[in-house]
Amino acid sequence: MTGWILYKLEWELMQHPPYSQDMVPSDFYLFSHLQLHLDGAIFNSNEEVLNEVHLFLDSRTPQFFAEGIEKLPKRWQTIVDLNRDYHPH
Repeated sequence: MTGWILYKLEWELMQHPPYSQDMVPSDFYLFSHLQLHLDGAIFNSNEEVLNEVHLFLDSRTPQFFAEGIEKLPKRWQTIVDLNRDYHPH
């Protein structure tokens, strides 16, 4: 299914290492936004945490997720240019 969607969107697939911590979209995009959303929150149970994360995810538009994916090529190029010696923080 993912391959078909990428084909329909005419997106070019880029090669990268099998795993690069700096390339994981959830680490540099999704989780940074989630962290801002949860900043200062106090939870009394795991269920409260899960509910808030679901509320956050459900409140994001498709454009939000598309923006994270669209930022990958620039991030990938930065990592390649710096020989993977790149630390975003």
